[in-house]
Order: sequence, then C-alpha cells, then structure tokens
Amino acid sequence: MFPHVSSAHPRPLFARHRRLIHAPSEAIIGAWCDPALFTSLDTAAPHMGLKFSIDPAATHLASITLGTPHGDIQERLPLCISYQRAGSGREQYVAGPIDDSYAMRLCLTLSPTLHLVASADNGLSTSRTYCSLSFGARRAVVYPQWAMQLLANALWLLAEELACRSPVG
Repeated sequence: MFPHVSSAHPRPLFARHRRLIHAPSEAIIGAWCDPALFTSLDTAAPHMGLKFSIDPAATHLASITLGTPHGDIQERLPLCISYQRAGSGREQYVAGPIDDSYAMRLCLTLSPTLHLVASADNGLSTSRTYCSLSFGARRAVVYPQWAMQLLANALWLLAEELACRSPVG
C-alpha cells in the first residue's frame, strides 16, 4: 500500500498520523518549530531505531536516520520539516533543505476548530486544532516494510509530544 499518492497530497506518502490537539494553532506551531521536540523523540524511544538530527544554529541542517547503528539496515536521509495551515496552500519551512528533491518531507498540517463547552457561562469556547503529520518524499522512493511501521509509530509519538508541549491558550 506504500507509497500512497492521494489527490489531496501530490507527493508520495509513506506514513500519516492525524490527531486533535486541545490548543490553538499558534501554540502548536511554536512547539513544532522547537528543535528540542524532535530530540525528545530520540530520548523517549531509543529502541525504535529512529533519530532526528536538527542543528538549531543552522536550520538547513536536518536529517533523519532510520535503523539502529548495529542493525542490518540503517539509512540517513536529508529531512525537510515544514507546517501548513489548512486552506493556505503554502508550506512554511522550519528546518532542512528546501530545494532538495531527494529529501524526505515531514509536514504538519493544521486545521483550527472551535469547541463549545456547555457551562453556567452559556457556551465557553476552547481552542482545538486538528493536526495531520505527513511523512513522504517528492520523488518516489520505496523503503523496506520495516521502515513503514517505524515511521507510523514515530509520528504517533511525535504527535503525543507535540500535544504535551502545546499549552492551551
């Protein structure tokens, strides 16, 4: 089933995770732009065989390593990290090579929603944002099946960490 190409996403997708986060878009974007978010995944699940490398001083330097150092397979790939607000049609780049067509792409798409809460104050509203994390490539590169499950699990952990770091506004 991978890679998957949908009409909504013209790039080949290798993994996607969707999550509703109870925080405004700006708080989520702030957490997403922090390189520590990605290094926390390395320390939270070192057994996964996935490592993000982002140099905060030179944000064009970003990569992802798949596989453990002592495993049979290990790949280090350039990684472009971006986010996009739903309906905007434009990606905002956070880190990684922008113009490398062979770089892997990790994109957060945000769709803010309003959640009405029944209360004595007659309808307080809280910010919620529907987030979609997509991992793919511009050029179709097929990876072994072990990488697909690894990436799906990593996106889930990344979404969990993103939710923890995004303060409710």
